[in-house]
This record gives sequence, structure tokens and C-alpha cells, in this order.
Amino acid sequence: MDWAGLSVDLLIQFVVRLTVIDWLKFRGVCTAWRHAAKLALGSGRRPKPEPPWLMLAGRRTDRTTASFLTFSDDGHRRTAPLPEPAIQIRMWIGSAHGWVVTADDEFSLHLLNPVTGAQLRLPCITTMGFFHALPRTEDGRAAGFLFHHSSFLALHWPEERASAFPPDELPIDRMPLRFLRKAVPLRDPSGSGEYFVVMIHGPKFKLVFARQRDARWVILPSAYQFHDAILYRGQLYTMTACGALLVWEPDGETFKSRVAVPEHDEGEEYVSFKKYLAESLDGDLVLIWRERRSSRGEDDSSASDEDDDDYAEPDPTVGFQVFVLREGCQGSEWKELHDLGGAALFIGYNSAVFFLATTT
Repeated sequence: MDWAGLSVDLLIQFVVRLTVIDWLKFRGVCTAWRHAAKLALGSGRRPKPEPPWLMLAGRRTDRTTASFLTFSDDGHRRTAPLPEPAIQIRMWIGSAHGWVVTADDEFSLHLLNPVTGAQLRLPCITTMGFFHALPRTEDGRAAGFLFHHSSFLALHWPEERASAFPPDELPIDRMPLRFLRKAVPLRDPSGSGEYFVVMIHGPKFKLVFARQRDARWVILPSAYQFHDAILYRGQLYTMTACGALLVWEPDGETFKSRVAVPEHDEGEEYVSFKKYLAESLDGDLVLIWRERRSSRGEDDSSASDEDDDDYAEPDPTVGFQVFVLREGCQGSEWKELHDLGGAALFIGYNSAVFFLATTT
């Protein structure tokens, strides 16, 4: 039988019933099968859900493949081809809809689909208005950026008179971890190529967004510092350092926020907690407090201060508290959860996600 001669419609019916690893194998059979998988992906069809993969870090010299640990087949290691150019040296700062936002060693930002290899270049951070690129080195490499404090302060606190700080010179190797906290693709660009990304950036953890038609990062002025952002039920929600939950809605060519839950009143100690937003398996919005113990000494005033945006040595985690958003007599409020049921909660540097703990 000529398996390559099967109709495209029939092949698509097969491929949408496969898990990710089998989808990749399907694409490698022949040109016709690869074409069917591409059509399925372009029409918004996705691989069958399965337990998460853990992407393994390492110092391998092979930059053409990535290693994963899977839970659906007795914890076997799997490899998958990586798109060109090599992405192993990139920092991954957020994902949604099967797309990942990455920053490379020159601080260029891309949307990447690690399964198909598709990439979309995002605007340069210089379009924000307060970063300017330094001249390149003699061998043609990016050197870094100048950060203009006065321009930054005028955007977020226009009513205050900005001090005349000299610009900071920021070497390129300090940029990704210091100035990128999280990015969230709000739209699936598969097929149309139209992207829409929101990003929390340093300093002071502020919000910007970029759309295909803008070709630049657009500032969302706010006095708040933001710890997390999530796309929930089609809307953007953000969590501030002081515990206020904001929901963002279109306002002409930009967005405006409203307070869904006011800021917390637990005092200064609470502000030092790292805060995450996640969607539970039941579809509820969940807030996670991550309490940390400083490893930098009691005399270090920056130990619990996130204004410096640095991520050098992670502080030990000493506890978590989990809350679910509920409607109360006076509006939305957080109710503490003491049991996750059959869910497992994965928490990383800038994101939290729920998965089913068992398959039975």
C-alpha cells in the first residue's frame, strides 16, 4: 500500500489524535505526511494533550536538538530538533498557545514555535523610548544599551519632576536577566502571523505591549510594579507587588486597567513575597504567594527589595500560600486554598502552571 498516497483529509484525522512526540514522528515519515501535519497546525489543530515534558538544561555542544524528560512513557528521555539559528543560548521568558518568547545573546526578542520551527521577530527594546543601543564592538557584536532614567520616569510619573540622572550604561550580558521578567503571547500567530505580546520589563517591573501592526513596544503607564501577567478567559490580568489584581481592557489604540481586587494590607513583609497567577484545572484564577528567606544577609537592604530586578542567586523558598478568586458580598476576593485536589502545581522563576497529578 502506498501510505504516501493517502488523502490529506484522512492524514489530518490521524495526526490530530497524536501526542506531541508522535506528531513529530508523523512529520518525519514523508513529504505528504509532513504537509498534512503543517496544514493541521495552520488550521489551529493541536497535538493530543499529555503530561508535561521537562526541558533539560545542560552544556552540550550539540545545539541542533533539545532533550526532554517525559512522563507519558515511563520517564524516558526524548530529543527534538531545534530550529535555526541555534536557540539553546536564548533565554525563554514566557509562553502561550504553543509559542515561546525568547531573548538571544544580543537581546533580540523573538516568538518561537519549538515544534514547527516558525519564528517571528519582535520589536527592539529601543522602541520603548528610554533604551538606546551602544555602538557595536570592533568585531561586530552588540555591546549593550544606555538606559535613560529621565525618559523612563517621565512616562510613568509625568506629574512628578524627574531628577536629572545620567544614563546608565548596561553591558549586554546583564540585560536579559535584569530587564526581562515575563512575556505573554495574547494571540496565536499561527497561520496569520499576527502577534500580540505583553511584557513585564525592568526596571521597576513595568508593562509594555507589541502588536504586528505597531512594530514597536507601546508603554502602559502605571505607578504599580508588576509581578505577573496571565491571559485568563480572554482577558489580560496582572498582579502587582502590593497585591492588587488588575484587569486590562481595550481603550482605543491602547489599554486601560481597572482594579478587580484591591491591594493587600499585610504590611511590608507581604510585599517581599513573590506572587504568581495561574489558572486551575477547574478554570479558576489562582494567586500563589512564594515566601523566600534571604541568602544575602540581614544587613542587605536589597534582600527583600525587588526594585533592583537582579536574578543572581535565588533566595531559598520557605513556604507557599495559595488563594482562589471568588465573588463575595463586596466584590471579588481571594479565598485561601488548603488542598489542590488531584492537581500538581509547577512554579518557576516567572510562571506557575497546574497539571493533573495522575492519569487514572
